[in-house]
Amino acid sequence: MRRILIKILRILSKLILKKYKPEVIAITGSVGKTSSKEAIAQILKNKFRVRKTASNYNNEIGVPLTILGVQKSPGRFILGWCFVFIKALVLLIIPLRYPQKLILEFGADHKGDIEYLVNFIPVYVGVLTRVSRVHMQYFKTVGSVFNEKKKIFNNINSRGFAIINNDDELIRTLKTELNCKLITYGIRSESDVRATDLQIIDRNGVIGMNFKLKYQGNVVPVFLPHTLGLAQVYAFLSGASVALQYGFNLVEVSTFANEYIAPKGRTNLIKAINNSYIIDDSYNSSPEAVKMSLDLLSSMKSLILGKRIAVLSDMLELGRESVPAHKEVGEYIINKGIDVLLTTGEISRNTYLAAQKLGMSDNNIYFKDKLELVSYLKSILKKEDLVLIKGSQGSRMEEIVKAIMQEPNKAKNLLVRQSKSWTH
Repeated sequence: MRRILIKILRILSKLILKKYKPEVIAITGSVGKTSSKEAIAQILKNKFRVRKTASNYNNEIGVPLTILGVQKSPGRFILGWCFVFIKALVLLIIPLRYPQKLILEFGADHKGDIEYLVNFIPVYVGVLTRVSRVHMQYFKTVGSVFNEKKKIFNNINSRGFAIINNDDELIRTLKTELNCKLITYGIRSESDVRATDLQIIDRNGVIGMNFKLKYQGNVVPVFLPHTLGLAQVYAFLSGASVALQYGFNLVEVSTFANEYIAPKGRTNLIKAINNSYIIDDSYNSSPEAVKMSLDLLSSMKSLILGKRIAVLSDMLELGRESVPAHKEVGEYIINKGIDVLLTTGEISRNTYLAAQKLGMSDNNIYFKDKLELVSYLKSILKKEDLVLIKGSQGSRMEEIVKAIMQEPNKAKNLLVRQSKSWTH
């Protein structure tokens, strides 16, 4: 039944794309896909009719649903699928107002996932954010992940664009392989679109990222409010890179940055109990992403003066890399000036043991029970303490965020996975 459904969705999507001819901007990568999608959409919507992938609908079912204009999958509801097919037929029969730009997130859990999508979706702009250790139980090596992700550029013609993260060593190797126009973005490397002089600042009571944006010899200041860390700067750079190819100028890009809203659960700063703060990075987790978050936690000492507390849970879907990766995080944390390390989840015990082995015996605690962790965390939080909360989706770390946030009644607006299907 699923195979038949996928085939029908593919046929309908191809017909709709052929009829309305929107320009497709497709994003993939091991991390940063959703943040990049949001940044691109938030800028382009100022000049174009845009539609973006809803939630994380980035597979062979979710992507066609976005093309058809369906925001939520009917799941097992057969009547719901009938309405989806009727909507698609209406689009094909009656000329309707359709988006000019489709911003689609392409996921790859298995080999062939990206190839399947690009074989029926004509990508005009392809964005590759970063390649790292995710879904390693299926791909085995980072090289295999890269080989799948780069297929997003397979069918882009000479008129189209490849937007790539120039700070990623693997992705940089694509420069000689691509047949389309190439735009690079980065922070550490010389790139077409580059952010320099990064700072976390407090501007009139609003904490955010401040930096200089450079393109073709021109420079503008940029401030991203309520947004923390390199991950969100990279996301914004990808959005700026796309926008600049669509005729936006640097001043416009800088202006739109003032209204930038980072996706939920991606290094959002939230007020917590006892006038402390949370870096909510609970959406998902991987080794490289955890390290970036720990760097962020460490770097905010000049703004938020209390203890640095890292609350970490399992990084899932790492296959044989799982135990070594969790030990690696425990070793990495030692030199980051972290005052307290609290871990939970079966595999995260390896993070706790690695940190303990290197001398972090005090204030390094492993909890079998998440509720016990919450109770302990509440007992130690003081004014100006800063808590990083991070774990893979299956760890449900947003539950810890909600338990210690100052205004839990705002959870639905601020946190990930707050729908009834997740919370009940």
